[in-house]
Amino acid sequence: MNIRCLRVVRALLLTALLAAPASLAGQSPVTTGSTTVIIVRHAEKATDDARDPSLSPAGQHRAQALASALGDAGVTALYATQYKRTRATAEPLAQRLKLAVVECPVASGNADGYARELAQQILSKHRGGTVGVVGHSNTVPAIVEAISGRKVAPITEAEYDHIFIVIVPQSGSARLVRARYGEASAVPNR
Repeated sequence: MNIRCLRVVRALLLTALLAAPASLAGQSPVTTGSTTVIIVRHAEKATDDARDPSLSPAGQHRAQALASALGDAGVTALYATQYKRTRATAEPLAQRLKLAVVECPVASGNADGYARELAQQILSKHRGGTVGVVGHSNTVPAIVEAISGRKVAPITEAEYDHIFIVIVPQSGSARLVRARYGEASAVPNR
């Protein structure tokens, strides 16, 4: 297991502690039934189609890394947009968990509205569960904000390794864990 996978495992352990009763975590009480939403950007894309590219070999490798990192996280639902790259990123995890990827189409220029609608759908249909979401550089920050109430920095076109874990208790404020998974994205000044 590489260092980046270990970071994801640590983040998931932290998630479990945050959702645990106060007597176990030493934190303020969080009621049972917390909803956990794990949000990532699609993996690296190929150059085969300008409008709807597939995953590159590096992207296929990252999709496998996501399946390894989240295979035991208790994910019970997976969401992706209508594009090949998001579905292909979710597919190794879906196959491992024997889940269907729920397609939730996004329209160009509607990241904020899309994020709010997706957040509402997840929080109403999967209350108390763990949900994986694969989005895009322009939708992931909006999805994280719609679910957690917290802004995150924009994701550049060259970044593919962010993973955001949002824990939404039945009452109280959501908690956000930020981590990275797979190989480091080739981003200058990081």
